[in-house]
Amino acid sequence: MKIFDCTTFYSEHLMMDVRFNVLNEHVHKFIVAESTFSHSGEPKKLNFDINNYPKFKDKIIYVIIEKEPNNIIGIENKLLTTVDKRSNSLKRIELSYDYMIKSLDMALDNDLIILSDNDEIPNLDSKQFKNSNKDIFIFKQLFFYYKFNLFYDLVPWYGSKAAKKKKITLHVMVEKLKKQTISILAT
Repeated sequence: MKIFDCTTFYSEHLMMDVRFNVLNEHVHKFIVAESTFSHSGEPKKLNFDINNYPKFKDKIIYVIIEKEPNNIIGIENKLLTTVDKRSNSLKRIELSYDYMIKSLDMALDNDLIILSDNDEIPNLDSKQFKNSNKDIFIFKQLFFYYKFNLFYDLVPWYGSKAAKKKKITLHVMVEKLKKQTISILAT
């Protein structure tokens, strides 16, 4: 089983370097998606440069999203409610998930696909993960506020999601996770 790690990028260079170094020995390919639009819909320049990560260059597949989702609400009038803005943001995130999943043509059915924000780094060394025979996982992770030294332990954080490719279709992995038996892994 190969592992494919899928995440998005905005401008978190240090976080990506940490992610690549922590997961490198386990991951076959890193799928990094970046959009020319922010989650709020503002145009943005591309910030990811594969040359900044020479150690991982052969493992990185860089996916660029140059369009907005088709079903954005009222973007032309800019007078959106908070709910509409959040809905549009979620549609942009969903589009990035779709792009990452579509870039996995080299993955086999039993390969594991991890999907998470770049600051959600799953513990692939945990005994619970290594001994599990499940096809779908949600990782219970440590929760830090803004910096590594601001650990918040009052609320469990369920961040990274993972599934064997055979359990994923072209729609968003999160929808699939809602309908499957899962294994929640503590880090």
